[in-house]
Amino acid sequence: MCAYGSSHLTLEPETSESRLSDRLDVLAAEHGLPGSAVAARRNGHEVFAAGTGARDVDGALPVTPDTGFGVASVTKFLTAVLILQARDRGLLELTDPVSRFYPDLNCARDAEMRLYHLLSHSAGLPGLPFRHLATPSSDAEGPGKMRTPGDLVAGMNATRIEMLGAPGAYVSYSNEGFCLLGGIVEMLGDCSFAEVADRWVLRPLGMHRSFFCAGVTEDRTDLAMPLHRGASGLQACGFWDAPLFFPAGGLVASVRDMARLISVLEGDTQVLGAKAARDMISWSLPVASRQGSGARYGLGLEVSALENGHVLGWHTGQRPGISSFVCHVVNGNVSVAFAANIADAPSAAIGGEVLAELLAPESRDRSQPPLAGRSASAGTDAVCGRYGSREMGVLKVARAGDRLMVDLPSGRHELAFETPYSGIVAGQTFCFLREGAPASARQTATALALDLRILPRLGGEGSLRQ
Repeated sequence: MCAYGSSHLTLEPETSESRLSDRLDVLAAEHGLPGSAVAARRNGHEVFAAGTGARDVDGALPVTPDTGFGVASVTKFLTAVLILQARDRGLLELTDPVSRFYPDLNCARDAEMRLYHLLSHSAGLPGLPFRHLATPSSDAEGPGKMRTPGDLVAGMNATRIEMLGAPGAYVSYSNEGFCLLGGIVEMLGDCSFAEVADRWVLRPLGMHRSFFCAGVTEDRTDLAMPLHRGASGLQACGFWDAPLFFPAGGLVASVRDMARLISVLEGDTQVLGAKAARDMISWSLPVASRQGSGARYGLGLEVSALENGHVLGWHTGQRPGISSFVCHVVNGNVSVAFAANIADAPSAAIGGEVLAELLAPESRDRSQPPLAGRSASAGTDAVCGRYGSREMGVLKVARAGDRLMVDLPSGRHELAFETPYSGIVAGQTFCFLREGAPASARQTATALALDLRILPRLGGEGSLRQ
């Protein structure tokens, strides 16, 4: 996420709707987006909303600002809001041990893992494989099916889990952590996660175009079907209908509804009070892959500092056929939401451009973070090797002439170093770590921090355990 570097966050009194619409069309064409939509709010009112392209594989049905998109991990912000609501209702404390709700979960038995650790991805959980095993709601019950938080606890207990470190030591993205939070929401609401979300958040905010994935293709209209590019062109890949993972990524919403949701960060609403909104930002930890940038992860959202004391709260979502982004300028009361029906769209960059258009001309700073030259790190031998987790698989870092390359699911990419140990790869930040600190050129790296995930080095070289 780029920093906007504005000296003032004054806003244009009349943002040109035609300029924003034209820019959205250009960005959609540049990035090959089948369908996409944007909505923006300011001071509690919508100031822009538009759709472009098509929501179906044949290109016949237009996208509008009311079209429903899968939003993937943007759902985590909603889950965090539900937990903060439960806190404000006196049902729990953020400092409660996870063992209060999951006494049988082995990795939480010592009571050191707290709810706020799950919310901030700092519980110490490594990448786990259970999103690959989650069962659609239509599947029958039976051995090996993973449908409930109880199934997840049993699966985690049956898996040898090497924790990355003590709770609070590292931010490392964990879908399973948010599944556990969703289970707590169900315990407190005495009904399904989707029902609690509808009652506590969706209906109070007027998010009438939002729901969870079960049965989504059978009784809903005006949906952007998730698409992927196959050998014969665009193909439908469908929504991810796995109730266990609804709290981590199961929401379907229009961009208008997404903008309403993220705008609760301003606080003082029936959905989120001022203290809860502040806590979501202030209970935050540094992101290891973005050393020196000030980037942090709070409670269910990423946090970036803007100039003049303003803060940007934001989140992205990526799944097959889905790209999404939401952001809110805290105390500036400006919200932006973007969604596309294809994976790997630069959703944060596109949403960031829309936000920049909403800022006064004298406040804009469109500069991108500088990248260093294309030479390899000075510590090439120290960082070459295999890194991975049960969630992400194995990533190999190897020399190719004077360059360093890494094999990602999207293909082979060059590591562009800004320092001897960190930089950008395939649009993601990275940093090689040693025992929780950046590795110097002469230290053998023990982990690769890639975006929000920490991938330990494989093959026995070193450990992140403290």
